[in-house]
Amino acid sequence: MESVLRYELEQHIPSLVGNIYPTHAPETSTKPYLVYARINTDTVETLEGYTDKQALSYMFSCMAVKYGVMKSLANSVEALLKSFPLTSIGEENVYIEQVKINNVSETWENELGVNRGIIDFTIYI
Repeated sequence: MESVLRYELEQHIPSLVGNIYPTHAPETSTKPYLVYARINTDTVETLEGYTDKQALSYMFSCMAVKYGVMKSLANSVEALLKSFPLTSIGEENVYIEQVKINNVSETWENELGVNRGIIDFTIYI
């Protein structure tokens, strides 16, 4: 799923091309960038056993030195996520049943000197 999400982000938000990192980014990153981590995976189980359906929870961190740039990037990412339900995404055409935005927050990362816009969401496939 990560490759599908990366593909969609890079197709729709050109500033993220080459600026998407799993778990952490290089400390020398100066451009706006996105860091992601999968935080939970739930596989749907029925009386007949496990299905191929999943609920995957991620945390996207939109990072930028300037607050306005971070806010714009986070808004673009959130809007893209909200456009996914009932569509197939990525080159693999993964069908997305639903996307639930669990939480959106912001913080200043003093050690890195960047603003962080956090989008916690669950994607149902």
